Amino acid sequence: MRQNLFKTIFFTLVCIFFIGEGAGATEQPIQYNHYKHTQELELECSMCHQGVKDKVRATIPSVEVCIECHSEPVTDSPEEEKIREFYSKGEEIPWQRLFRVPEHVFFSHRRHVTVAGIECENCHGDMAKRTKPPSKAPMKISMNKCLACHRKLQAKTDCVSCHR
Repeated sequence: MRQNLFKTIFFTLVCIFFIGEGAGATEQPIQYNHYKHTQELELECSMCHQGVKDKVRATIPSVEVCIECHSEPVTDSPEEEKIREFYSKGEEIPWQRLFRVPEHVFFSHRRHVTVAGIECENCHGDMAKRTKPPSKAPMKISMNKCLACHRKLQAKTDCVSCHR
């Protein structure tokens, strides 16, 4: 009985960490157009989200990454001008995270993207077609979703592979 209670509490906490993330609406500092960058300019996610292919963590684009292409105006968008404003002030763009991995979970982008060949949209939704940033995570990531994918790809499902 006590063991079932412990399992229920543990599962609930895991769900709160995974599902609760992004529950409230979030406003991004720049109305970034993924569609323009990924579909029209054909940039890969890894161009801006560095580390996707070769590191454990992928980055949220730094102002230095953005300014590489936007040091001079490319469009007349006031959103693009914001990049140069942050850069000139020596400030990072205060992007708001939509996805978080709980401290007790080990997740490697390299292992999933490069080794397993999983496409970004499997976990992040179809961000490439968005013309505005979402106000919350477009897809909810849960332990059940991860396990279903692991089973489908015949990847390890033992606890210690992902949980510290």
